[in-house]
This record gives sequence, structure tokens and C-alpha cells, in this order.
Amino acid sequence: MKRISRAHITNLFDPAAAPCAEITTGEELTFETLDALGGRVKTHADALSVMIPHELGNPATGPVAVAGARPGDTLAVAVQEIRLGDFGYGRVKGGGVIFDELRPPVAKLTPIRAGLVHFNERLRFPARPMVGVLGVAPAGPAAHTFFPGAHGGNLDINELGVGATIYLPVAVPGALLALGDVHASMGDGELNGGGLDIDAEVTVKVAVLSGLGWPRPVIETADAWCTCANAPTLQAAIRQACSDMTTLLARRLDISREEAFILIGAAGDARIGQSAGLPGVDATAYLRVSKTILPSAF
Repeated sequence: MKRISRAHITNLFDPAAAPCAEITTGEELTFETLDALGGRVKTHADALSVMIPHELGNPATGPVAVAGARPGDTLAVAVQEIRLGDFGYGRVKGGGVIFDELRPPVAKLTPIRAGLVHFNERLRFPARPMVGVLGVAPAGPAAHTFFPGAHGGNLDINELGVGATIYLPVAVPGALLALGDVHASMGDGELNGGGLDIDAEVTVKVAVLSGLGWPRPVIETADAWCTCANAPTLQAAIRQACSDMTTLLARRLDISREEAFILIGAAGDARIGQSAGLPGVDATAYLRVSKTILPSAF
């Protein structure tokens, strides 16, 4: 199994990038990832003080070319394992939805032991590892890893954990897959702008699918399908995710869009990916429907 080391770090999903490795459809590989600050936090003092420009934030490991992937195909990336580093960190510094109410800087280094977050001497809770940034190169200008889009990128959607598969539209030959920005745990909405950021190793299995023709990321979990969207406002992102799910339900269940929308009202769950209010960064949202209703989206 190939291993992509932290030496291969990028801050761009770039259609002109030279891949650091090539794999074939059905192959597994492991990405070594750095935290959102690029591995600069080693101590509590670092967590309090480190600031980096946005162009260096949210580094991803890659890109990796997938042999045979062509524009119009779909790349299915199944997250098989996330191995967390020894500690994560969270902080109040630089942003978050109630940042103006607080007294920064405050930071916490949180050991991760046996799958538990050791928040302090009294409080422990299970880690909930997820991948914040996962995407492919877009067809147009390069997209920074700080931003979400139709190519994936900085989605910050909690469903993208172990056992999930994300489906991404291929826009350039080889797809050029990269991922990073793992969180040991992150509440829906990423309300403080980071959750618990951490170094990690992520093992995925990649497959090239043809004929799906879907324009935005879709996430499959063990028990649900999720249409994903991003927009300058959370309301607009939810609207796009809802519209996409309405289309999928109508197609797959052979019902009208109106019936599909009624079904969403009865059994669809709109959820927030990230809404941390960072300047220029779109909100992300997703619409989740159980597989008991929608066994297959494609």
C-alpha cells in the first residue's frame, strides 16, 4: 500500500500540479497529514501564539493522480481508517461565531489516548475523527485548500469520517486527489473555527466511476446519503443541498420533485458543515436522508 508522506504538502487544488504519486482504481493508500496550522503547534505556547496567513492554512497532502480518471468521471474516496496523533488543540484566537464576546487568546492542548479526548483532568469524551479537507483539482483556476467548492476542498462535514465514501466530480485527467485538516473531534458548524485540530494518518480506498455525472460532492455513510453544498450564506448552502437531494429522490424513487420535497420535509435532515464566519470562506451544509428511504443515490 502506498504512503504519501507529510513532505508532499500543498495549499492548492491545482489542475496544473505535478502529482507526487499515481494509483489505480481500487487501490488503497495512506496520507500522512498535518494539522490546520501546518504542524507548527507543539506546545501550549505555540497554540496561543501561532498565526499564519490564510494562504498557508489548511494544508493538504498530495496531490495523487488516479490512472484512468477523466473529466466527467466521478472519484469515490472511501475513508477506511483515521489514526490520530498524540494530541489535538483548540483555541479562541482569530475567529469564531461569538469571538467578539470572548477574551482571546485562550488555547487548550488535548491529549488523545485510547480513543478518548482528555479535555481536562475531569472531562473525557470519545474522539470523533473526521477529515476536514478532501478534494480534487477543479477545471478552472486553482482552488485554495482553505475554501470549499464543487471539487470538495474545505467541506468540514462531520459525516466524512471512518466508513464514509465521498463522491467527487473529476474535472482534470488523473483527478489530483489531496486531503488534510483532520479533526480529532469537531462539533457541527465548526463554530470556533477549528474544533480539535490534529496531525493524522488517513487510509482511503479510491475508485473511478463513470456515468454518474453529479456536479457536487455527495457523501455516503453506512446508513445515509448526504448532498453537500457551499455558498456565501448558510441559507443558500442549505437551499442548494436541498435542491440536489430533491433531484436525487425524484430520480431514484420515480416520484415528482414536489413529492420529493414533501418527503424531505418529513424525513430529511439539514445539517451544518462549517459556519465559522471566517472572511471570504463559504458556509457548507448538507442534506441527509436515511438509506431506509434512499437505498442508493446513483
